[in-house]
Amino acid sequence: MNKKLKITSYILGFLLILYVILKYTGICALYTISSTSSEPNLKHGSFILISNLITPKRGDFTAFTFKNPELGESTWMHRLCAMENDTVQIIDGTLFVNGENFDEQYNLQHSYLLSEEKFNSLNDPTIENFPILNDENNKAYITFIEDVDARTHKLAADRYRDLKTIPNPEINKTYQQDWNKDHFGPLVIPKGKVFLLGDNRDNSMDSRFIGLIDVSAIKGVRWKTLF
Repeated sequence: MNKKLKITSYILGFLLILYVILKYTGICALYTISSTSSEPNLKHGSFILISNLITPKRGDFTAFTFKNPELGESTWMHRLCAMENDTVQIIDGTLFVNGENFDEQYNLQHSYLLSEEKFNSLNDPTIENFPILNDENNKAYITFIEDVDARTHKLAADRYRDLKTIPNPEINKTYQQDWNKDHFGPLVIPKGKVFLLGDNRDNSMDSRFIGLIDVSAIKGVRWKTLF
């Protein structure tokens, strides 16, 4: 083996060992966003570096381990919204933490019910949509739109929210309360727990549905988005 090849082999071996150490100690690990639950701020398919050296705080994208009875254990990432002793409440689709509007500082994504005419006027083929027929057999669209775009197109009146009088069966099973994704709480976060939500608020399986997350289940905080 010539000298250059030997040096290259040593360097690659060192980098591999370093990668394994960083990954399995949690100091720095690579995570792939496998869903659209935190769009628009974490895109599906993005590569994220996470680290357990960063102390989680409200607003951080936080990776955590979740054990699904059917799918087994997996790592998810949502925004940390509340910590122990915080009071969370969702009123008409807006999250309040300790009485303050938590959502207003972020560009989130919500669902909108649009007529065919209004949907076509947006002229944006990238908007995720689901065509439906209403009672008059006219076509309408359930769409998922970023807050900044919804403001641009003046869609506030078209935002789709669950009615307060209709509880979500999954949330009821988790919390034994007649809540839904848009009308939730108030709930005081107990010791050793955190409350996490996806930024794609109407298309996210998060603490509203799966329950509060143990602090011990946190694997790390987003350090850097690679691409």
